[in-house]
Amino acid sequence: MGLRQQGLYVTAPVTLDGAPLFRIAALAQTTGSALPIDTRVLLVENALAQLLALNPDSGTPVYDPKSVKVEVVREGSQYALQAVDAHHAAPVTIVTVTSNDTHVYGTGDSALATQWQQVLQSALVTALNKREPQNIRNNGMRVLQGAALLVAVTLLLALPWWWLGRRIRKLHHIVEQRHESIDRNREAAAGEEVEPGLQQRRTLALLMRAAGPEQRLRRWTVLRASLVWIDVLLWAAGITYALLLFPKTTAAGEFILQAAGRIVLVWIVAAVVDRLLELLLVYMAEAYARAGTTSEERARRVLRGPTITRAVGGFKSFVIFFIALLITLTALQIPIASVVTIGGIVALAVGFAAQSLVRDMLNGLLVLFEDQYVVGDYVMIGDYNGIVENLTLRMVQLRDLRGYVVTIPHSAVVQVVNASRNWARLTYRIAIDPSADLKQALKVLRGTLEALAEDEAWRDAIVDAIEWIGVEDVRNNGIVLRSSTRTGPMQQFELHRVLNQRVLEAFAAEKIALGVDPMGVPVPSANASPNPL
Repeated sequence: MGLRQQGLYVTAPVTLDGAPLFRIAALAQTTGSALPIDTRVLLVENALAQLLALNPDSGTPVYDPKSVKVEVVREGSQYALQAVDAHHAAPVTIVTVTSNDTHVYGTGDSALATQWQQVLQSALVTALNKREPQNIRNNGMRVLQGAALLVAVTLLLALPWWWLGRRIRKLHHIVEQRHESIDRNREAAAGEEVEPGLQQRRTLALLMRAAGPEQRLRRWTVLRASLVWIDVLLWAAGITYALLLFPKTTAAGEFILQAAGRIVLVWIVAAVVDRLLELLLVYMAEAYARAGTTSEERARRVLRGPTITRAVGGFKSFVIFFIALLITLTALQIPIASVVTIGGIVALAVGFAAQSLVRDMLNGLLVLFEDQYVVGDYVMIGDYNGIVENLTLRMVQLRDLRGYVVTIPHSAVVQVVNASRNWARLTYRIAIDPSADLKQALKVLRGTLEALAEDEAWRDAIVDAIEWIGVEDVRNNGIVLRSSTRTGPMQQFELHRVLNQRVLEAFAAEKIALGVDPMGVPVPSANASPNPL
């Protein structure tokens, strides 16, 4: 019956066609001539039923919806609400405003009577109009037209749903094939010593090839699910509207709006909003990737985008469904404050129990937003170095030169050396014999570096062929020449091997004898820091 205890009073709702109009009150412990609450409710609803009665011959309402009027009249010390129309001179008393009602509402009896009068006037006119035979026929036509429209909308939505299903299946196949290629590349790299630059470029190229289809797959999957939820929402809204049009089904429609149906509708809306925001995040990630000014920056953004959107998407889903839960609790008349308090205590306990996990995830967010490293980068973290194979909010996985996979929680990362950001530097050293022609040796070294920068195979790998060049050290057994070359990221490892070969060939052609550098190494050397080899 919807009874509610309010201090010394108990209240109950007055309903018309299942819709609550207002609540009337009575003392919890009735004494003397005071009516109990259930009796008051029964008297009010009987009066409303009398006003909504139908003529047995014509099926039309006995009271005229065009002339029916709810009036406030004074009966002794109390106000009463009565209904009359053009065909009934004798008024029908609907409800009397008692002192119990005014105490519960905290207002005067005249003001409360006026408030109830407005509610009853509107509700009675609406209810009587629903019972008019012509309006019932018109509403029936509206329902048929609405149903036809919903069927048409469903069929229209089914076409893109079916097309997206075909595209999703094809993309699944493409993504699986490309991930198999990545796995084969990793297995091949684990079985042989592959230079970090070459391995990084292979891994990055394969991941970039897989990133595009994965983003499209995610976008289309979200869009396909959104179409289903939108269709469900339209049908739920259409059915509820149809139920509210007819007197015999209004109570069911009101039940849907007021209780279970409203809860279901809240969760459907939450699911639709979640899917649409997920779709927006995917589009934002794609726009973010396209905004890169260089190919490398675009590649890094493509690889960062999915992880960031997953993290933001998870937080977004939590907020949406938490709000839906609070609305559900409100509909069930469960105090939200106590639930939030209990949830806060539980969250605090979980936070203490999983401090390292929380730190991992917070540090992971910083890694992503600060772009410290992405999948495909060659990094050194503590005692470990290798290609970043996997990156989540909790941890990073590296594959080192031996093919081992190293898993490092983000909370354990103190310092990161990234060898694949923007550019690298090759510092090259070679010792010549003290009797050799120093000017000629410098000229040959400079010419070799410039020729390498002009070589079509290495042109893109060299940013600045000669940052500086000169004599670094002079000893009785050798003069050390040194140069600095700026290269593309991860190009320095391969470049210094090629440079060694070309410099040795050029010195041999010019008959420039090699010396011994201060470290006692009678061959050229290169410090392509950081160099794991």
